[in-house]
Amino acid sequence: MSIRAEYVEAIARYGYTPTEARFLYLVATHSGYFTQRQFFDFAGVNRGGMGTRLTMKALAHGHIRTARLARHTLIYNLFARPFYESIEKDNLRNRRRLSDELIHTRLLILDFVLAHPDLDYLETEQEKVRYFHQTLDLPLALLPHRNYKGTKSQSETQRYFVDRFPIFLGRPEPGSNHSVPAFVYCESTGNSLLGFVSYLENYQPLLRRLPAFEMVYAAPHGRKFHRAEEFFNRSSIPTPLVNTQHVCRYFTVRQLWESGQTSQLTRPDRELLRDGDQRYQGHLFDQMYQDWVTKGLSPTEVNALINPIPERQKMAFQTHLLPESHDILDHVSIDKNRNGSGTNCRNAHSTHGSARGSTSNTRQALESSGTRP
Repeated sequence: MSIRAEYVEAIARYGYTPTEARFLYLVATHSGYFTQRQFFDFAGVNRGGMGTRLTMKALAHGHIRTARLARHTLIYNLFARPFYESIEKDNLRNRRRLSDELIHTRLLILDFVLAHPDLDYLETEQEKVRYFHQTLDLPLALLPHRNYKGTKSQSETQRYFVDRFPIFLGRPEPGSNHSVPAFVYCESTGNSLLGFVSYLENYQPLLRRLPAFEMVYAAPHGRKFHRAEEFFNRSSIPTPLVNTQHVCRYFTVRQLWESGQTSQLTRPDRELLRDGDQRYQGHLFDQMYQDWVTKGLSPTEVNALINPIPERQKMAFQTHLLPESHDILDHVSIDKNRNGSGTNCRNAHSTHGSARGSTSNTRQALESSGTRP
């Protein structure tokens, strides 16, 4: 998906060149943060005055501010609301100041997007919700979300896909009218896979309900690629169906217990509560119970959350080597992979015995954008 011409023109009216306008659009949409090095790589130029002219113009317009100075590298935040309004994205939270950890992740995300700027991204929370909830007709409760309490009131706001990791659409599977979504997880440095594990746990209810999807694991080092693939394969093993009626009864009894209405509970109810406490553990069931209490989930919605689709599900796993670790925020020397960045098709598989390599949309899309397999 190319950037819409009217957005490039709207940004260019501030005096930016077309290349600068396209770069700033991608920053605004996917990251909110950037370095000059990322602009040099995107523009295909060596270090020099071109990057300085971009930042000078953006600072003069009040569009960017210096977020961090890390190991002689300036990290900029594109924060001006009028800029976001000019591209009809004034509700994006990329304008906000973030922690060093989140800035680090946003820089990694931007590296991936800059390497593949023409993919068909679901750019905003609204676009992602519209595709999965309206186009694919999936319950909202399946989507990864987080509840935020108001600072001045007791109201709660539910936001979806708050991690901002990229999601793009490939070509439809044969016999389907819907494009195959590809989920990109950008891993930081370090040896742990806890971030990826948490990501998969948060997305599991959604992933289990998709007839086909692809996972792209992107990192500045290849040392965790094999471990990440192994964990993905293990987490994708089909699980037995959960008794929806039993879960709903457990939620009812648990709500009575937690609200202090214990006099209404029979001995079988208390036994069911103890059994359910042991059986229904983890983020999925905890979040489902909270939605049961606050939103009154129906048994159909509960079943959609806990039981995968009965038909054969197709999935694929890809890896992508990011060009730089951005560990300037960790006060460690920068590790660059400029000649080795790219996407590596490690494995494609599906549950219930579907053919290896059954989904290849992501690989084809990434190859067409100039990245070697």
